[in-house]
Amino acid sequence: MAKKLDDPQERGDFFKSLGTLFAGFVANRIEEAVTSLGPKLLRPPGALDELEFLTKCTRCDKCMRACPENAISVAPASAGLALKTPFIDPRSVPCFLCTALPCITACEDGALVWPRSKQADGQVIEGPKAVRMGTARIKQGQCLTWDTADREARACRTCVDRCPYPEEALRITVPAEGEAFGHPEVVAEVCTGCGICVFACPTEPAAIVVDPRRD
Repeated sequence: MAKKLDDPQERGDFFKSLGTLFAGFVANRIEEAVTSLGPKLLRPPGALDELEFLTKCTRCDKCMRACPENAISVAPASAGLALKTPFIDPRSVPCFLCTALPCITACEDGALVWPRSKQADGQVIEGPKAVRMGTARIKQGQCLTWDTADREARACRTCVDRCPYPEEALRITVPAEGEAFGHPEVVAEVCTGCGICVFACPTEPAAIVVDPRRD
């Protein structure tokens, strides 16, 4: 026979425990739903971890309206739980890493926060260079520098030249023995994930993509 909860304190503790269990259940279901969305969207600079971002973002569009480059769009219905949240499609318009990062300033909900990080050498960086939206990735089968048929095309370095941090985040490797040209190489620790390289790539589809940050 079930024990009666006659004592007010016992009843309070009981319902408090139920509330905690329910909150945990809901949080787990939301996390499962977020995970099931598949490939994540590339978020604007300063975005929190995806689950926390989806919780805090009120879909107000203020970051989108604050972007001077019109780089921020809102997710369509196919995005599921991410519907109407801000994202960037770098092939259309990348993030140009504005010095003041007005999209972050415009966010009043705390879903976008001023980027600040500590490097391996102990140096603290903040602002545009500390942005970590994702990491660029080279698709060798598409990149002109691996094109053995066109020698002139193999000299392509468009992505590196357009990178806001050339030779730091994106560089051309030293040519291998017997080769005249090197290949683009991403330095993941420095890459901001801005997508300017994707936007600038002359191939179709682009030979470089940005993988959204995995939290």
